[in-house]
Amino acid sequence: MADLKEKTITTATGEVLTEEDIEKIADEIESDAPVVFEAMRPVGRPSLDGNGTSPRLSFRVPRELYDAAAERAIEEERTVSAVAREALEKYLAG
Repeated sequence: MADLKEKTITTATGEVLTEEDIEKIADEIESDAPVVFEAMRPVGRPSLDGNGTSPRLSFRVPRELYDAAAERAIEEERTVSAVAREALEKYLAG
């Protein structure tokens, strides 16, 4: 096996794998035994309201409007999507 002592290998969740973990994974891959997954994780982002998937809304805007939304998002430490959602909610409520 390659020398991995100089590298730190982490899982998608941030767990650091030890040499023992890596050897175990390699042995499982190289064996003829069927692969058993311990848990299935959902793919993609979580829904915004906790009820399944959130519909995607996509539209184009003038550069100046996007730049203003991006600047607001940076100021408020949010995403452009969050700023756009809030603006749409306020528009529809009024």
